[in-house]
Amino acid sequence: MADDVSLETGRHELVGELEPLWLSLFQHHRAVGPGPFITEEKSWPIRRRFYEGVLAHPQAFVVLARRGRRPVGYAVVAMHAGPDDTWPTGDTMAEVESLAVLPAERGAGLGTRLLDAVDERLAELGVTCLFIGVMTGNDDALRFYERRGLTPVLTKLMRVDTPGTS
Repeated sequence: MADDVSLETGRHELVGELEPLWLSLFQHHRAVGPGPFITEEKSWPIRRRFYEGVLAHPQAFVVLARRGRRPVGYAVVAMHAGPDDTWPTGDTMAEVESLAVLPAERGAGLGTRLLDAVDERLAELGVTCLFIGVMTGNDDALRFYERRGLTPVLTKLMRVDTPGTS
């Protein structure tokens, strides 16, 4: 099924096509992860601004998967200055900020193809360190990334104080 899907690597010009894919990932986050969550209406404008900022780095990129002309998956990859103060990362570190595949497309190898394209682009750039965050509760994603050789190295905790509770 992933055979008739094309991949395109680009930058800012692809961001406008990501909204339905991001919202699908956002819904998945709500289904598997701990809340509280903002609303969908607020989420995409914030995420879009974030992607625009990420893509300001000249080596950052988007890989967009299309079935015909319809976007069905994507990865957004940020670049960070290295080296890291803890791990042997090199002078540039990559981070997959989002990897999303529409629910109807999951399980057919599209996530693998997207990450293969990410790995190929990083190799072209000479970047050898890749970080990917996984939402707590997204065990399928964690297993997928571990099968690709990634190892959990950091756990982030969050507290959201609401006014009047401190």
